[in-house]
Amino acid sequence: MTASSISATPAAANPAAKRRWLVAGVLLLVVIAGFFDRISIAVLFTNSEFNQAIGIGFNPPMLGLLMTSFLFAYGVSGVLLSFIGDIYGPRRSLAVGATLWGIFMVLIGAASSFTSMIIYRVLLGLAEGPQFALVNKVVKRWFPKHEQARANSVWMVGSPLGSAIGFPLTIALVAAFGWRSSFYALAILNIVIIVPLVLMLVRDWPPHREAEARAEEASTTTMTGSIGIFLKDWRFWMILLFNSACLVYLWGLNAWLPSYLQKVQHFDLKSLGFFASLPFILMFFGELLGGYISDRIGRRAIVCFVGLFMAGALIYVVSFVSNPYAAAMVMALSAGFWGSALPPLFAMAAQIIPPQVTASGVGVYNGAGNLIGACSPLLMGWIIGTAGNFNAGLLVLVGAGVIGSIAMLPLIKRY
Repeated sequence: MTASSISATPAAANPAAKRRWLVAGVLLLVVIAGFFDRISIAVLFTNSEFNQAIGIGFNPPMLGLLMTSFLFAYGVSGVLLSFIGDIYGPRRSLAVGATLWGIFMVLIGAASSFTSMIIYRVLLGLAEGPQFALVNKVVKRWFPKHEQARANSVWMVGSPLGSAIGFPLTIALVAAFGWRSSFYALAILNIVIIVPLVLMLVRDWPPHREAEARAEEASTTTMTGSIGIFLKDWRFWMILLFNSACLVYLWGLNAWLPSYLQKVQHFDLKSLGFFASLPFILMFFGELLGGYISDRIGRRAIVCFVGLFMAGALIYVVSFVSNPYAAAMVMALSAGFWGSALPPLFAMAAQIIPPQVTASGVGVYNGAGNLIGACSPLLMGWIIGTAGNFNAGLLVLVGAGVIGSIAMLPLIKRY
């Protein structure tokens, strides 16, 4: 049987491929654990013990820098290191990466100064940068084209679930055991649970596509040549711009949502956990719905456009809502629309980027997006500190929604 005939065999018809959804489930857990690590610091922005321990007090620009330093390193790593999935395979790369996440979370928990905290956050960002590229490569190999948006939505909901669960979980851990122990607990999750699951259940290729694996390895097309193809493709730059805007929104929301709810809407600690989670709960359902709709109608770009545009528009509406519960609900609805844009984006990227360099291509557009998105927490912190107004900082998210959605317009007719 030829590689092409194997590729044409529906995944669902092959018994060995039936575990593909189990593999997607493991990828979901990998992403959830990664998001726990990324957003846990934001819960501590208003924690006086934490601020005293690192010696800065409540200083919005410096607190924003804690998130931005991680994201900048995350973006650089995504661009420069995602090729490891194409060379060493996504399974091994994910296992080594999760081990490093755990080590760096221990070091963050032990940090005693702002400088050391920045250094360890940078190292964590470098280790986590290739993650999305690696899991996307697994999905592309394990799932047929008509299932890839739904499969991507499975692991992508790890982003909102990581925040929805991570915020109240970190709040509870900090309240019960202190801020240092919260980092140690997340380190244990990575090393004791995530690494063994990846090694036991994830494979670089499904068994029924081994011939394609050999064919790809024997391909005469060089990686450099393939990378050059997508870098010269204007469609790639459109998805890069769109993804950058999405990440400006995401990281700005993750960094400042808990502080916004406490300082502007005056939610107490009991209510904070729920309302900090609510946007990411709706983001979860938005990602599932966006993946389903885009697979069902076979159109990716229009779902992306509507999702991000509405996300930005609703954040603008928040500034005019005086009731704190209504404002929190509108913000949550905005996040739900944002979530609907991500699965079709990654499915569209899989159509545009050459298969030999899927991990590298996703790494470039996701890494570059995170470099731009990294500016969001710091920029919002600077605006909030300068203007003394959280609503002014939220305009960064509004602008991201408008600019990013425009990038989808040239792709709507074709994708």
